[in-house]
Amino acid sequence: MEKVRCATCGDESDLLAMEPSYAWPDAYFDVPKEDREYLTNFSKDDGRIRNADDTERRHFLRVLLSVPIHGECQDVAWGVWVEVSGVDWERAYDLWDDPKQSDEPPFPARLANSLRGYEGTIGLPGRVRLTGPKTAPLFELDADVEHPLACEQRQGVSRERVVEWISAHHH
Repeated sequence: MEKVRCATCGDESDLLAMEPSYAWPDAYFDVPKEDREYLTNFSKDDGRIRNADDTERRHFLRVLLSVPIHGECQDVAWGVWVEVSGVDWERAYDLWDDPKQSDEPPFPARLANSLRGYEGTIGLPGRVRLTGPKTAPLFELDADVEHPLACEQRQGVSRERVVEWISAHHH
C-alpha cells in the first residue's frame, strides 16, 4: 500500500505500518493511580487487576482485532485488550511459548476498551484465537453482534475509514 498523508500533521506514512492501539484496558484507569502498583500486574501482552482484599481478580489479554480493507490484500488491526476468564487466561499463559498454541480452540472474551469513534464497545463479546508464540492473539467479535464495529469487521472498510482511525489515534 502506498503512503498516505495525515490531514492533521501532514506526515506521510505507510497506512498499515500504524495501528490504532491501546496501552491498557479501560479498567486499568478505574484503579486509583496510587493503588495501581499493588492492585494491577501488567506486561505488554497480558495483565490482571485485583480488588484491595484480593477476593476478586480480572484477567486481560492484548489482542489484535483485524478488519479487512476493501481492495487490499492486508487487513488493518486494532491493538486492543479483552477480558477473559481466569481459566482461559491461565491456559493462554501456559501455551504462550508453545509453537502448537494455534491448535487450541478459540475461547470467549469481551472487548475491554472504549474505542474512539464508536459508542458502547466495552463488553462486546467475541472469541480469542491464539496464533503462535511470535504473533499476537486474534479477537473476532461474535457473528450475532450488530454493533457498527462488528459489522465493519465482517464486511470490511474503505481506505478512508482506516485513515480516520489512524488520525484519531495518533494525534
